[in-house]
Amino acid sequence: MSLRTLFFFALLGGLCTCARAQTVVTGTVTGDGDPLIGVTVQAVNSTTGTVTDLDGRYSLTVPAGSDSIRFSYLGFSPQTLAIGNRNRIDVDLAEASAVLSEVVVIGYGVQQKEDLTGAVAVISNEDIVDIPTQSLGQSLQGKVAGLQIIPGSGAPGADAIFRIRGVGTLNNADPLFVVDGMILNDISFINPQDVESVSVLKDASATAIYGARGANGVIIVTTKQGADAGTGRVTVGAYTGVQEVVRTINLANATQYATLINEADANEGRTPRYANPEQFGEGTDWQDAVFQPANIQNIQVGFAAGNDRSSINVSTNFFRQEGIIQGSDFERFTTRVNTTRSIKNWLKIGTNLSLILGSLDNVNAGGILLNAYRSDPITEPIDSLGNFGNTAIRGNTGNPLATIAFANNRSQDYRAVGNAFLQATLAEGLSFRTSFGLDFNYARNRNFTPVFFVSASQQNQISNISVFNAYRRNWLWENTLNYNRKVGEHNFDALVGITSQDNFGEFLSGARQDLIGEDESLRYLNAGDLTTATNSNGTFGGNWGLVSYLGRINYTYGGRYLVTLSGRIDGSSRFGANNRYGFFPSVGLGWNVSQEDFWNDGGVISRLKLRASWGQTGNDRIGDFGFTPLVNSGINAVFGVDEVLLPGATLTTLANPDLRWESTTQTDFGVEIGLWDNRLQLEADVYRKVTSGVLFNAPIPNYIGAGAAVRNIAEVLNEGVDLRIEWRETRGKLSYSIGGNLSLVRNEVLRLDGEQSDFFAGGLGVGGQLGTNSRAGFTAGSFWGYELDGVFQNQEEVDQFPTLGTQRPGDLRFRDQNGDGVITPDGDRVVLGNAIPDAILGLNGSVNYAGFDLTFDFTGQFGNQIVNAKKMSRFGAYNYETSFLDRWNGEGTSNAEPRVTLAGQNIETLSSRFVEDGSYVRLRNVTLGYRIPAHLVRKLRLESFRLYVSGTNLWTSQEYSGYNPEIFNGSVFDNGIDRGNIYPISSILTFGLDLQF
Repeated sequence: MSLRTLFFFALLGGLCTCARAQTVVTGTVTGDGDPLIGVTVQAVNSTTGTVTDLDGRYSLTVPAGSDSIRFSYLGFSPQTLAIGNRNRIDVDLAEASAVLSEVVVIGYGVQQKEDLTGAVAVISNEDIVDIPTQSLGQSLQGKVAGLQIIPGSGAPGADAIFRIRGVGTLNNADPLFVVDGMILNDISFINPQDVESVSVLKDASATAIYGARGANGVIIVTTKQGADAGTGRVTVGAYTGVQEVVRTINLANATQYATLINEADANEGRTPRYANPEQFGEGTDWQDAVFQPANIQNIQVGFAAGNDRSSINVSTNFFRQEGIIQGSDFERFTTRVNTTRSIKNWLKIGTNLSLILGSLDNVNAGGILLNAYRSDPITEPIDSLGNFGNTAIRGNTGNPLATIAFANNRSQDYRAVGNAFLQATLAEGLSFRTSFGLDFNYARNRNFTPVFFVSASQQNQISNISVFNAYRRNWLWENTLNYNRKVGEHNFDALVGITSQDNFGEFLSGARQDLIGEDESLRYLNAGDLTTATNSNGTFGGNWGLVSYLGRINYTYGGRYLVTLSGRIDGSSRFGANNRYGFFPSVGLGWNVSQEDFWNDGGVISRLKLRASWGQTGNDRIGDFGFTPLVNSGINAVFGVDEVLLPGATLTTLANPDLRWESTTQTDFGVEIGLWDNRLQLEADVYRKVTSGVLFNAPIPNYIGAGAAVRNIAEVLNEGVDLRIEWRETRGKLSYSIGGNLSLVRNEVLRLDGEQSDFFAGGLGVGGQLGTNSRAGFTAGSFWGYELDGVFQNQEEVDQFPTLGTQRPGDLRFRDQNGDGVITPDGDRVVLGNAIPDAILGLNGSVNYAGFDLTFDFTGQFGNQIVNAKKMSRFGAYNYETSFLDRWNGEGTSNAEPRVTLAGQNIETLSSRFVEDGSYVRLRNVTLGYRIPAHLVRKLRLESFRLYVSGTNLWTSQEYSGYNPEIFNGSVFDNGIDRGNIYPISSILTFGLDLQF
C-alpha cells in the first residue's frame, strides 16, 4: 500500500471523533407491510444517520438541534417525520414511481422525465463507480442504448471514444460535452467518483439547443453538490488492485518458427537456413517478456455540507495506474470544489472548479507491441553477457526490451476547468442567469534518448533531448433568461440566451543533441550542443471563436400533451463570410397516454408515453480557417544559368469562401412503457439521421495547381433502433434489478460530389496499398479487397482459373467477380466488411440482500469486421501467428491457408483472408460488496462501512485472433484496421472500501 493511502487512512482515524448527542430514537421501517433492509435514516440538519438492519429495525442517536428524521429508500417515496417527544418512530414507506418524478438535466436547464419530448438517457453515479478506471467514458460502456464506447487504448490514462447513433460525418464524429454548464471537447479530466449524473442527448429535439455542435449528440455531466448533506458529511473511498493483459496472440514458438522459415526459403528457391529446427525448443515468448502484472490504486476523500441557503462539496482524488507494458505509468491528482450561496432571497451565486495534475511515463507502445509480435523466438531477450539480443539479424526488428530500457519520455499536464455563475429572480417565474467558464490547459513534455547500440537498425549514436511546452485557454460566457408560468392546466417554460466562446493555444518547442552527460540532472537544452539547436513555435489546440443566440419553449397541457420548440443561431470563425451563420431548429411532441381520463389505472400497462421529434443540427469540427488558402513555403528550386537555389512556395489547399456547415436532419419516434406498477420499464426509439454537406479535404484535378480543398461533398445516412428494458423490484429484504439495451444501426454514404466516385484510405503498410473505400452506397470506411476462392492445389488449376500476377500451386485464388476471365483491381475488388457494428449490446443487473450487494455488466458488439493488417506487413523473416501452421504444403493439405512465403500476393494483397469477425461479448464488470451492520458501524463512530471486491474484463468471448476486437484509429476511413500497435486492454481485480461519517 502506498504512503499516500496510509496517510489518508491515518487522516480518517483522526477525523472519526464526532461528538454524539443523547437522544435515541428506535423503530421499524416497512414497505407495503414488509420490513425493508438498508433504508437510510437521517437526522435532518445533521450528518448523523444510519441504515435499517435485516428486520427493518434502526436505532438513531439524534444530535441537539435536529427535530425530525428523514427516511429514504430506492423505489419508495421518502418521508420526513417530526420527532417531538417520541423515542420510537415506525414508518411504512409507500412505493413510488421513480420515472414520474425523475428530474433530467438537459441543455440549459432541467425537466421531469415525463415532460421530455426528446430521446434522453440518464446514468446515475451508482451505475458507474464500480468500474476501476480514471476514465468516465469507459465507466459508461454498455450503459446506454445508442451510445457506443470504444476503449481507444488500454494504455494508462487513456480516455474512451464516444459515438452516439453511428458515424454521421467523414470528419470528427465526437459528441459535444457539457460539464456543469461548461461546453468542452472532452471529459478526460473528470474523476468518475465526482459525478452525480450523466445525460446523453441523442435526437434533434434534445440537441438542437446546441446548434452547430449538436450533430454528433451531446453528453451532459453534472458533478456532485452538497445541498442535501446537512451540517457536514465526510466520505472516504479507496481501492487497490492488479492488472493483467486480457489475452495474448498465438505466435509460433522457436521450433515452429524455424520450420516455417525453412519452408518459406524452399518455396522461394533458397536453401533452408536451419538444419535442425527442434534444437531451438520453445524459445523466447516476447509477449511474456514485454507484459507485466501491474498495480492500480485509487483513493478519494470528500466533504459535503449544505442546506436550502448554501452548499459546498469538496473532493480530492489520487489515481495511479502502472501499465501492463513495462515503462508506461500514469498518475493523476484531482481536486474539485463546488459551491452555491443564496446571498438574497432572489439572488444566488455559485462556482464549479476542478484542478487536475496528470503525469505520464511514455514508451513507444506501438513499436514495442509490433516488435514483440514480429521478433523471432530464437533470439534471447538478453544474452549471457547482459546485452540486449539482436532481433534484427533474422527479422529486421528492434528488441522491444531495449526500446523500453532506453525510453526517457515524460509528459505532464496541468488543467483548470470551471465556471462561476449568478442567478437572479427578477419577478415571479422570471429568472436571469449569467455564467463565465474557463478551461485552461498547460502541457509539457521532455524526451531524452541516450547513446546506445543494439543493432545497426536499433541504435542512437548521439544523445538528444527535445522539450515541448504548450498552453490552451478556452472561455465561455453565457447569458440566459428563463420564464416559467402555469395557468390552469397550461404550463409554459421559455428560455432565450446569448453565448460567446473563444479558444486559443500556442506551443514552443526546442531540441539539441550531444549532451555533456546522461545523468537526469543534465536533461536540459542547455546541456546540448548549441550548433545542433532547433526550435518551433505555432498555434496549439485551435484558434477559433463562436457567438450564438438560442431559444426554447416547453409547453405542457395537463401533463398529457407536450410540445418543445427550440432553435439556435451560430456564427463561427471556422467558416467564410458567405456562410458564417447557421440556423438549427427542432420540434418535439409528446403524449402521456396514461395520464388521460380514459386510462385504466389498474391494468397491466401502468404507463404509456409516445414521442416524436424532428430537427436539424450541425458539425463544425473541421479544423480552423478551412475557407482560406494554405501555402507551403518549404519548396526550393534551382533556376537560371548559374543554377542558383531559390526559395519558393505553392498552394497546397485552395480557398473556399462558400464553405458551410455540415447539417444533420434527424427524425425520431419513441415509445415509453411501464408495466406492473412500473416495475418493468420499456423504451424504444426509431430514428433516421441524414448528414448533408459533409466537409472533407477532397482532392481536386491536378491542372488546378493545388492538391486539395475543403469542400462540402458528401451525404451520409445513419438509421437505427435504440431499445432499453429494465425490471426493478423490492421484496422485503431483497431488492434487485436487471436490464439491458440494444442498439441497431445502419450506416451508408448516400452521395459523393466531385471528381472521384471512390474515396480510398486506410493505409495497410504494404506498398502504399489502401484498405477502405467510402463510395456512395457503401458503409463509410468499407474494407475493399479480393474475395478468396480457395488455394491453387496444382498447376492445372493455375492454368484453369484467372490469376492476379504470377501465381503457382499453394497460392491464394481470388474470385473473378465480373466473370471476365481476369483478376483486376477495378473489376474484382468487393466490400469485405466494415468496422461499424450492426448491433451494440449492454446487460446490467444488481442484487441486494442482507447487507450484501452484487452488480454485473456485460457489453458486446456484433456485425463488424477487423482487418488483421499486422499479418500482412512482412519485410523480413518475422515470426508467424500459429494459424500459418495450417498452411498448404502439398496438394489437398489446405484450401484456406496458402503456402508459406516471406513476401508476395499471399500476404501483401488485401483479401478476405485477413478480414476477421469483430463480434464479442464481455463481462465488463462484476462487483460483490458487503455493508457492515449498523450496530457494529456505530461502535466505530461511522455512519456506513462497505467492503467490496471487483473484477473488470474478467471474461471475453471473441472470434478475433488479436488482443481486442475494438480497433479505433481516429478516422472513419481507418477504423477496424489492426496494425499491431494498439495498446491492449487489461483484466483488473480490485479490493476496496467506502466509509462515511
